[in-house]
Amino acid sequence: MPAPDRRYLLHLLFFVCFATLFEGYDLLIVNLALPFIGEEFSVSSETLGTAVGVINIGTIAAFIPVRLADRYGRRSVFLTAIFAYTLFTILSAFSVGLYDFVAYQFVARMFMVTEIGIGAIILTEEMPARWRGAAVTLMFALSLLGGALGSVIFPFLVDTELGWRALYLVGGALFPVLLVYGPRLRETRRHVEERARVVPESILAALKATRVVFSKRYRRRALAGTAIWFTVNAWSSACLFFFAYYVTNERSWDRTTLSYALTLGYGLAVVGYATAGPMLDLGGRKFTAALYFSVGALSAYLCFTAESSVVITAAYVVVLGMHALWPIAATITSEIFPTAIRGTANAVVNNLLGRSGMALAPAIVGVLSTRLGSVGDAVAWVSLLPLLCLPVILLLVAETRGKELEEIDR
Repeated sequence: MPAPDRRYLLHLLFFVCFATLFEGYDLLIVNLALPFIGEEFSVSSETLGTAVGVINIGTIAAFIPVRLADRYGRRSVFLTAIFAYTLFTILSAFSVGLYDFVAYQFVARMFMVTEIGIGAIILTEEMPARWRGAAVTLMFALSLLGGALGSVIFPFLVDTELGWRALYLVGGALFPVLLVYGPRLRETRRHVEERARVVPESILAALKATRVVFSKRYRRRALAGTAIWFTVNAWSSACLFFFAYYVTNERSWDRTTLSYALTLGYGLAVVGYATAGPMLDLGGRKFTAALYFSVGALSAYLCFTAESSVVITAAYVVVLGMHALWPIAATITSEIFPTAIRGTANAVVNNLLGRSGMALAPAIVGVLSTRLGSVGDAVAWVSLLPLLCLPVILLLVAETRGKELEEIDR
């Protein structure tokens, strides 16, 4: 098949990025809506915390639909994921209690992670080598912008008659774009070529074939991919989930100071994403990953141990910018596996294994905070985990900068 033309690639980039913008929006609004949900459904903060934990298990459940992208194609799974997470976001607005809200959000979260995972694979397989890193980074940057969008419209919507439910109804704005751009989306050229060479397996056989990721040929790549994704998930969850608690309870910040720091942080974090794309394509995957992992760890340690509000704010701005680790990790793990198992491998190393870091890190912070007597100190130590991952990046990850996927597959 001929390579996609420039016009199609621009439409593809717009569609994938726009869908990911709403993924970022949906990810943020659950945190904004929680206090109002707790008040309306008369549940405690402890119960709400458990509810969020159950919802986050949906990120691990995304292993199944992402895995099936190798059998049913990137296009069908991607479009299904967008439709499903948009539908269940809207349904969340009609929840009558906490249980059905959690159920709707569990499914929505599963398909949100599916969308962003398959979106990265689509861009990896369709974009020319010189644009690949920048395209995947732009996609994740739009997720960040979606979060910023949610924080901007939140005060206007939450005071309406619909309250927090209006936030979830806005998520339905993706449906018209899906109707326009969905039919234009093609299956990726590389997946079509791969399907022409390989007879499709049954669903059960496809799931059993997951073990190929751990075969001798791919074991080193699987180890590297799992270590990278576990580290990114653990570091990110520790830094994001506990920041407000830390500065409010241990540094005596008021709401105004906290709001200013978050607004400034999310506004300037775009710089970290904007820099990561060109660095991936010019400086290389290994150099960029090592730099962001190092700066991310050190800035987080400084943020959660400092006393000065200015230092904490400045360090947290850097921490949010270093969250470009997400597109960096996605670029690396999408490239190092061949087309035939790319969806399977990413489902395993990211969703099935790597996402466990998001569940384990908060628990570890909780245990450490009891022993150390400080949440800030606990997060500071956990946030150094990326430094332990540097040998994996430098020794186990192959440099793929400027290479076509066919060269990497050999």
